[in-house]
Amino acid sequence: MVLSDSSNGDIGWKKWLIAGWAFMECLFFGGLLYGWGSIVFVLKDEGIYADLCPRTGNTSGSGNITHDVTFVPVKSQNETGNNTGYIVNSTDATLSPGSGAPAGGKDVICKPQDSNYALCFTIGSALFCLGCAVLGHVNYKYGTRVTRILSFLTFVAGTLMMAFISKEHPWLMFPGLSLMGIGGLPILVTNTQVSNLFSTGSSTFVGLLCGGFDMSSAVLLMLAYEGGFSRQYMFLLICGAHLLVLVSTFFFLPREFIPRPKVKVIEREVAENEEVGIKLIDKSANVEVNPPRATRPSLRSCMLKPMFVSHVLWLSILQVRFYYFVGSINQYLNRLFDEDKDEVSKFTNMCFTIMMGGLITSPMAGIVYDLVKKLCKDGKSQPYREVLPAALPLAVGSLLAVLLSVLVLIPSTGLLYLIFVVMTLFRSFLYSMAAAFLSAVFPSEYFGMLYGVMIVCGGVVGFLQFAFFKWSEMYAEGPLHANIFQLVLVTISFIHPLFLWITCSREEKKFKIMAVLINTFPLRKQNCNGYLTVNIEI
Repeated sequence: MVLSDSSNGDIGWKKWLIAGWAFMECLFFGGLLYGWGSIVFVLKDEGIYADLCPRTGNTSGSGNITHDVTFVPVKSQNETGNNTGYIVNSTDATLSPGSGAPAGGKDVICKPQDSNYALCFTIGSALFCLGCAVLGHVNYKYGTRVTRILSFLTFVAGTLMMAFISKEHPWLMFPGLSLMGIGGLPILVTNTQVSNLFSTGSSTFVGLLCGGFDMSSAVLLMLAYEGGFSRQYMFLLICGAHLLVLVSTFFFLPREFIPRPKVKVIEREVAENEEVGIKLIDKSANVEVNPPRATRPSLRSCMLKPMFVSHVLWLSILQVRFYYFVGSINQYLNRLFDEDKDEVSKFTNMCFTIMMGGLITSPMAGIVYDLVKKLCKDGKSQPYREVLPAALPLAVGSLLAVLLSVLVLIPSTGLLYLIFVVMTLFRSFLYSMAAAFLSAVFPSEYFGMLYGVMIVCGGVVGFLQFAFFKWSEMYAEGPLHANIFQLVLVTISFIHPLFLWITCSREEKKFKIMAVLINTFPLRKQNCNGYLTVNIEI
């Protein structure tokens, strides 16, 4: 059942089993790092780092409230009456008496505690990007199996640390979250090569994997915790279930890589001094006279290609737009509803509920990509057939970013549902095309490294979001001006699809001119063996 490194994907129905298994891995284990919001809810409920909060009411201590504590009296969503709930970042949660929350009729936002949780996610996100580049290099050097084994060990170590966090050892959440994130991303990276098993629909499959990766932040954590498991059993369950990844590692995927299907080549020889007129047999055929032997480009040359540089720029710009919207959604809703916490909480939940539809919308980018591929299949040049189809879905991603930036400038609550839908579609096209483009255009062996470099560059540029946050806080019109600036910024991302279209169109035009010349003027040429060898790609 193991795919050999020289397999061309001709394995019949087994490729569907492998594809389904790859999606399952991404859905359950790939992006648990981004489920941090759910984990924080649990950790606060257990009183992790609650000792940093000043004690009030009946608890021991001075009873005075310092400037680090803010009381927010709101009605609980879990009970009727005038009970109050604990609010952090507009998420209602009633704390138990032992969790460190103050007694009485008001609830508290503890800044020192929140600061530790924010620091944990910041460190985890930074190491996540760095680990992506490191394991991408491991994948390039040592292949799929070694990468997945290291990923497995890292993920298991992270989930075990998350399981044994306690009030006595709260620091375990820092390495635990980081290792869990670092170990999850290679699942997506190594499974994208499964798309090479499909001659059609490969980009759709990559988009589906990205959708599963996005959804994994909520699926397993939500099912486990709300199913009655404690936090420790929840992470032990995840750790045990992660053993399923070894099935694909040793029984489905090859030791190295799944190559793309090879192009069939027909060779014919022409006798010495025979006059020949080379003629295109059909519209999809390519003709070359004495072509050089195909060689794989170097990794360095791939990184220096203008289309890779422009792709990284495209991702970085649009990712800043996405990060800023998600990070400022609470402030945006508060401005729209004049600090009405009930409405803000309602639409915050609605936003993240709609975002869960990413499992459905993520394959849409791949579907568009594959449809355009069919329209370009009659092209004479390879860039026209393989690279140009990406221009349309990439342009759609930029267009959705522009649409989102325009909608948030309109202060209307009636547009919120449309804004959330556009944002979900935008995220799907952003991350699905970020992966699908690399998978389709560059050698499979380089995907992990190129993806890691792209994520690191995007993460570095992503720090601009903090500048936009500060800008928004400086004065009353700050949020409006920051959003207008980002509207201008995202229009720059159209450079990438425009560059692809111009480059591929020029290559196609050159090839058509060459084909006309070859068909017009007969050739009289011999090679060292006295024959003219003509290769025709089908």
